[in-house]
Amino acid sequence: MVRFTWEEIESIAAGKTALPDVFARGTALTVGNFDGPHIGHDSLFARVLSEGEKCALTPGVVAFKQSLGAFKSKGFYEGDLSTLAQRLSVIEARGMAFAILIDFSDKFGKIEGHSFLSMLARGCGMKFIAEGWDFRCGYRGAYGMKEIRAFSRESGIVSEFPEPTLYEGERVSSSLIRMRIFEGDIRSAEAMLGRKYALDCSASVWKKDGDALTAERSAFMQVLPEHGTYGVRVIADGYVSEARFTAESHILCLENLQKDVRHIKAVEFIRTIKE
Repeated sequence: MVRFTWEEIESIAAGKTALPDVFARGTALTVGNFDGPHIGHDSLFARVLSEGEKCALTPGVVAFKQSLGAFKSKGFYEGDLSTLAQRLSVIEARGMAFAILIDFSDKFGKIEGHSFLSMLARGCGMKFIAEGWDFRCGYRGAYGMKEIRAFSRESGIVSEFPEPTLYEGERVSSSLIRMRIFEGDIRSAEAMLGRKYALDCSASVWKKDGDALTAERSAFMQVLPEHGTYGVRVIADGYVSEARFTAESHILCLENLQKDVRHIKAVEFIRTIKE
């Protein structure tokens, strides 16, 4: 999957840089935070892939380097659902050929919706866009479904807004999944993610404490259960094993490891043992 910065797209749109080969046929894309990603996003990816195949367009996404959950939250924020590396890995596995990554800033936040979409049309050859019903873009979120459809008509671009994806009667969203994980409902989180929830440990340090490993809760940007004990799968270099994970207010603990291991890549949550 080829990656581009927003600055590179601006340069292409301004005619300062030649259009890359990956954009030459035109593109089908979806724009979003994609913290997860989850089964609701999968419906957007499916539409992008379908349109790409039907019209010979290159499929891709426009996403953010940092999850916008903390920016949007007006109060308590449980944490991100994924790191950038995790997000991009899932997006690539879904069949996307490119990702345009935006480093959110005050300057970017002031771009009007029409200008943003025009930049995508000129900068990456956007011919198709799929978004959720509640998607909004541009300064103060002024551009929603109505405005995007109007832009599509005037620009000759196809836009689609698939029906929301529901789980047990609720619309699947990153905020709902965060809440379920924080509450310790691993089963629901896994169902909405479409895979097991994984804690990225590549940048963290677990310390040996007797037969267990411990880490500071504050070392992780991702959402964690508020408390409780969970069955997990520990993934390290050349080593995969189930273990017991306990979340406390400040400390995380891994027990019942079958091997002395410290350089852990990820911890996948399998089940709730005790909330």
